Amino acid sequence: MRIRLLIFLLGIAGILGCTSCATPGAVQLPSLNLARPAEDLTASRKGNKVRLDWTLPGKNTDRTLVQLKHVGDTLICRQVGTELMSDCHQVGTLLPPKGPIRKKGEPDPKIRMTYTDTLLEQLEEANPSGFATYAVEIMNTRDRSGGLSNQVVIPLAPTIDPPTDISAEVSAEGVRVSWSGGDIPAAPQGLTYRYRVERSPAGAGAYINLNDLDAVSAGSYLDQSFEWEKKYDYRVTSVTEVRAGGRQASVEGDDSSPTEIYTKDIYPPAQPVGLQAVFSSVGQKPFVDLTWAPNLETDLVGYNVFRRTNRGEWQKLNPKPVPVPSFRDESVQPGVTYEYSVSAVDLRANERPRSAVTSEEVPSKQ
Repeated sequence: MRIRLLIFLLGIAGILGCTSCATPGAVQLPSLNLARPAEDLTASRKGNKVRLDWTLPGKNTDRTLVQLKHVGDTLICRQVGTELMSDCHQVGTLLPPKGPIRKKGEPDPKIRMTYTDTLLEQLEEANPSGFATYAVEIMNTRDRSGGLSNQVVIPLAPTIDPPTDISAEVSAEGVRVSWSGGDIPAAPQGLTYRYRVERSPAGAGAYINLNDLDAVSAGSYLDQSFEWEKKYDYRVTSVTEVRAGGRQASVEGDDSSPTEIYTKDIYPPAQPVGLQAVFSSVGQKPFVDLTWAPNLETDLVGYNVFRRTNRGEWQKLNPKPVPVPSFRDESVQPGVTYEYSVSAVDLRANERPRSAVTSEEVPSKQ
């Protein structure tokens, strides 16, 4: 009996062994081609346009590679409020992407996706201090998806028109940007209307924010951060600041027309002040030390030092501009009274009229 049982068990083991040898591996089900949800969705708003950007995922939910031929439309989802969407509230559709030709066996390259949504004026007016939540849902060619992307929030606040008349004027103090013609309505509760002054190298379109100011129908801003001898474009952009529902955000409106200006430097540095002269000769050759208050202008090269006697002609003592606000005059003679004055010079050789005169007497030898 035991021998028969043993033979039976050996037979079963042999059959299982043969079956295992004939199987090359576990059976794989065909991919459903459901792209993973996008994880890097971002949103930015300018006026009534909301721009969405994200990357098409490289893998499906089953870890297989995404193939463009299986990617369908992308649904643009939006709902009013800040709560997360459980399913798509569709407001737009983006057609399937077309990627570059790839070699056989290579995965499709990462593809950046973008979509611009237009906010209706009625939506902004109905929710001036509210927010909207956006997401995208990537479908396959069978209208199925792996779910919603990460969700982002954008304020629905209305924006005002920028001022219509922009001008810029150069002076020794800087570039004065002035505007007028703006229509400033009363702001709804939780909103503040501002004007953003921006500057760019002429024709480059690379604007930087200089300052945000209260929106007024006629105003100005003094720019002192520019460089001389360059062309610039200035413009004013409307901005709405939102403080509501425990959130803070800002929305840029439209830009004004730019105004161009050339910062020609014909303005000398400020006149030096506080000039003092002190004679000394104890244990050494006689000299007169001069000191004055420093000039803090960024384009300052240095100072010129002048001297005269008996109200004669002024003589410059330094062959090159003195870089610091002090100077030692070692070419003095006993028994002579010297008068001194100082001027400041900038990078373009603009020179301010000399400072107030100070005098110092060199005593006669005992």
